[in-house]
Amino acid sequence: DVKQTEHWAFTPIRNPELLPVNDRSWPHNSVDHFVLSLLEQANLNPAPRAPNHQLIRRLFFDLLGVPPTVVEVAEFESDTSPDAYEQMVERLLADPKFGERWGRHWLDLARYADSGGYEADLPRKIWHYRDWVIQAINHDKPITKFVIEQIGGDLLPDATVENRVASGFHCNAMLDGGVREQAVLDRVNSTGAVFLGLTLECAQCHDHKTDPISQKEYYQLYSFFHGASAVPLDLSPQELKDQIAEIDQQIASLNEQIAKVDQTIQDSLDGLVESEIKKREVVDRAILALLEIPAEDRSEADVSQLVSFFQSADQQRNMLKLRLEEIQKQRPEPETTLVLSQDNRKTHIFVRGDPRQLGEEVTAGTPAFLHSIQNNSLSEQNQNRETLGEWIVARENPLFARVMANRIWLRLMGKAIVESEDDFGIQTARPRHVLLLDHLATLLQQQDSFKSIIRTIVLSSTYRQSSHFGYRESEGANLFQGQQRIRLEVEALRDNALAVAGLLQNRIGGPSVFPPQQDGILDFRATPAVWIESQGADRYRRGMYTYIWRLTPHPMTAIFDGPELTTSCTRRTRSNVALQSLALLNDPMFVEAAQALAKRVLIAHDETDKRITFLFAISLSRAASSQERVIVQQLLAEQLVFFKEDDRAAVLAVGDYGLDEAESGINRQEQAAWVAVCRTIMNLDEFIMRE
Repeated sequence: DVKQTEHWAFTPIRNPELLPVNDRSWPHNSVDHFVLSLLEQANLNPAPRAPNHQLIRRLFFDLLGVPPTVVEVAEFESDTSPDAYEQMVERLLADPKFGERWGRHWLDLARYADSGGYEADLPRKIWHYRDWVIQAINHDKPITKFVIEQIGGDLLPDATVENRVASGFHCNAMLDGGVREQAVLDRVNSTGAVFLGLTLECAQCHDHKTDPISQKEYYQLYSFFHGASAVPLDLSPQELKDQIAEIDQQIASLNEQIAKVDQTIQDSLDGLVESEIKKREVVDRAILALLEIPAEDRSEADVSQLVSFFQSADQQRNMLKLRLEEIQKQRPEPETTLVLSQDNRKTHIFVRGDPRQLGEEVTAGTPAFLHSIQNNSLSEQNQNRETLGEWIVARENPLFARVMANRIWLRLMGKAIVESEDDFGIQTARPRHVLLLDHLATLLQQQDSFKSIIRTIVLSSTYRQSSHFGYRESEGANLFQGQQRIRLEVEALRDNALAVAGLLQNRIGGPSVFPPQQDGILDFRATPAVWIESQGADRYRRGMYTYIWRLTPHPMTAIFDGPELTTSCTRRTRSNVALQSLALLNDPMFVEAAQALAKRVLIAHDETDKRITFLFAISLSRAASSQERVIVQQLLAEQLVFFKEDDRAAVLAVGDYGLDEAESGINRQEQAAWVAVCRTIMNLDEFIMRE
């Protein structure tokens, strides 16, 4: 048996020498040497290069999450310069949408949502953290800083507002005030899965059964996060702060005046009672009974009821209360986001994982089988989350770089080098290509850049291979022989539809929005929630900005295998069920996109054949075959007959995107037929896949 500490994932990362290959013309960079060497050993050939239209579409979806335009595809296909592909990669890496695409991947790991989860599922403000992630990735913040700031940005010397916002990573944990320890446990477990590829949660109740992690070490990690809490950070602009301060001052003044009236009523209670008794004919019987109780016999409850009665009858007090309510309604909400703040609590081991049974007290520390945690300014007994972040990204840590490199490869190639991307523990099988993994991990450590390692992978001949299944000579070589076909994630599905329809809004950042969803989704919640449909441009924002109620997410999220909303999601599953086709046909946003696309096609050209050409170019980035043209023309003819017989159906099909027949020469029935064609195209396998 191999000792635990000799497990491949726990050994130091060593940059392997490039492997020799027979076909020296195929490798474009170092990645290809490792891949081709493996293929040649198995007597396999790499798949041919993907066609240009497929390659540009792949790159746009992988790097930006949206399809290329017709013009971008045409320019790329006509560009004969030897570095045309490289130039396009650089343009896409510099595009602000890159941060949104890869930011969405990171938000899965951060278990981002706009509510706290559990039965109450209360709303929370943390979208500023989402914006921080997007900007950090766009600016290519060094990976080491990217991690350290999210683990302990609030503890950095002279921490900036951005540093504190970054600490929102662990404020995304589900949170219920009654079970705070569950949020802290999640922070430990998420740190293990996201940054270390370890199933730390297995050591919550006892020593880990397979990995060299003791229960005590688990709670030493717990100590890092137990001593911090999620608190709101006010990010309001000064003008808003001044406005709130002025209103708060008015509120304080009114409360002070009301308090003076209340004190006057309290001090003169006996006189007020005596005066009120004289009006016994008009006084309510219940109050009269209270008034007639002698002062020396009144209980505290009697006095309280009398005071409340005279308060409600006092005209000055009532006017002050009305004014107070008006002022409070005018008070704007401050612009806040949740951040971590240190409050230093003692930590004990939970006996058998039960927070009600406290065992030995522990201090912050890290598992002994990995490198030691050191900091010149802190003793080992006084480590904090900042030093934990430094320990995670240290070059001595063999796990972090391997885990991150494997995850980036998974996003770009469809399959991971290490299949269990969130578990690099003892039970995990060796990587499918351990030398390639360590080479990528070395590049990640040396370059300290997301964009650099992504650039290396997408520039490789390995990435550029065709995804056609016919080139696969061996099932076992699927990871490296050819590309993978990947269904777009739910956010990219929506963005793709809106983009080809010309509806997608590209404003980056800002609060979450509420696109259309079916009625009844928020019914029967323990805590009521609202979904006020966004209007104008917000209706067509990218899918990553859709408001996420953890308990009741947008139905498309569940239908198309969106991220888990309880813990870190390191990999989304991909199901294939009939309900997905129905959703693509009938979801309000997809119907509207088809209506807008049909209008766009009809306006672009006058002839049917040219319209079909444009439709395929804009939606699939390629030309239509002769057979496809015949099929589309047949579908158009059938739908035109149908809508001529049912004008009401034509009205519904066109929706709010009807053309003026007098100006365009296109009647409603013809436009409705084109809407049907567009709905069909948008439901094709090719439309929802990244080839």
